[in-house]
Amino acid sequence: MQRTMTRRQMLRFIGQGAAAAALAALHDPAEAIGDNGLARRLKVKQIKTYVLRTGHTVVEVVTDRGIRGWGECSPMVHGSVFARLIEHAIAPRVIGRNPFDVERIWRSVFFGRYKLGPMGVYLEAIAGVDIALWDIMGKALDLPCYMLLGGKLRDQVPLYASAMRMRRTPEQEVEFLRGWYERGFRAAKIHPYERWAFNQGRDDTLEVARAVREALPGMALMVDVNNAYTVDRALAVGRALEELGCVLFEEPIAAYDYDGYARLCDALEIPVGAGEQEYTVWQHKDLILRGRIDVIQPDVVKCGGLTELRKIGTLAIAFNRPIRCHNTQPTIGTAAHYHFWVSAPMCIVEQEYPADFHPLRDRYQLLTEPLPIKNGSLRMPDRAGIGVELNRKVLAELTV
Repeated sequence: MQRTMTRRQMLRFIGQGAAAAALAALHDPAEAIGDNGLARRLKVKQIKTYVLRTGHTVVEVVTDRGIRGWGECSPMVHGSVFARLIEHAIAPRVIGRNPFDVERIWRSVFFGRYKLGPMGVYLEAIAGVDIALWDIMGKALDLPCYMLLGGKLRDQVPLYASAMRMRRTPEQEVEFLRGWYERGFRAAKIHPYERWAFNQGRDDTLEVARAVREALPGMALMVDVNNAYTVDRALAVGRALEELGCVLFEEPIAAYDYDGYARLCDALEIPVGAGEQEYTVWQHKDLILRGRIDVIQPDVVKCGGLTELRKIGTLAIAFNRPIRCHNTQPTIGTAAHYHFWVSAPMCIVEQEYPADFHPLRDRYQLLTEPLPIKNGSLRMPDRAGIGVELNRKVLAELTV
């Protein structure tokens, strides 16, 4: 005999089901989506900074519900500096907050400690934490980060091989880049033999550019001299690079010389790029308006993370400037960049990928799975967050 459920019994049954679903959501982030989902209740519980003996710094942000996010700081200074900044200046303003309040957190951290400096090492420390917060947001909603940035405009990202020379001769540099060409990379960037400034030191930039152009005519060629020239010298070299058909002249003069950049950009046909030493949307605005720069080059592990990078991306739209993100980190940094690259309208050209030996990729394999680069392009699987996980055994072995 079939029993009829009363209205009161039905309501009780529905209530029990809702309670069970809510309890499940505490353990399964995929169940969090909804008006009363887990995402609304998340709180940052702990921030861990791993200083690695390779000279790199990894950040792990842990929530009270067990969801964890990974981030990375720029390798420009020793990780002990980042560890102290994160522990004393950043963590007190992040712990206890909902990671989805990422804009509020960023502004509190940045302006609350503004006198630590509006650029440089402090922004690089913020970047490590911020990237981890975005990783958490994606994991809590079971969505890749690009979905939180506006969705995909493209499915994969063409990369260029960025070669730091490593004391190679022009002939050796040609053979080194030939290997990347054979792997499907159709663009590359060369750097000077020595680190120097103001026209001093050994400069074989044009010699190398000519050798690569002659040997690899099918490879688009960029040149980065790392702020080495005065304006007059940059004009002379830039015109020679134009004759060679190079597609980018990166940071030819001092980063702070916006008036000098304006002179160069007005005089040269070759696109001039800069931006890795501009850390905020305001500084990129000045680079465009005062420096009249052609290509902007922010870096997610330097400019304060994805929260600030997305604003720089909007600025690029407003001023119609293409973006070639600066990127020297082939693990977390490249993964975080990927979500910006595929979703940002002005990422319309090849993006930087480090070609020289990198210990976290080539010796220790910090990522549990290598990034899927095929024929010179990166197309990551649609996993939650930034899409990578770290090998904790390797992380423990490298932590000092």
